[in-house]
Amino acid sequence: MDYFLTEEQQAIVEIANTVAREKIKPVREHFDEMEEFPRSMYDEMAKADLTGVYIPQEYGGFGGGVFELVLVVEELCKIDGSIA
Repeated sequence: MDYFLTEEQQAIVEIANTVAREKIKPVREHFDEMEEFPRSMYDEMAKADLTGVYIPQEYGGFGGGVFELVLVVEELCKIDGSIA
């Protein structure tokens, strides 16, 4: 069995990591203190197509499965577990 990520999976990881580092990390403490998840953070993830990872391609999503979703959540959790 092959345990390496596909090119698409690697791209998802890179995108999720970039969004987490550049968009979420700078403001995470503020949102944790406010005990809220602002719509703007969801919008940033949507712009990067991270919210559609599990949605079939025919409906505008990435068409991935649970594993691809876990890859995204893992990258977000590296920055802030409460965001994921």
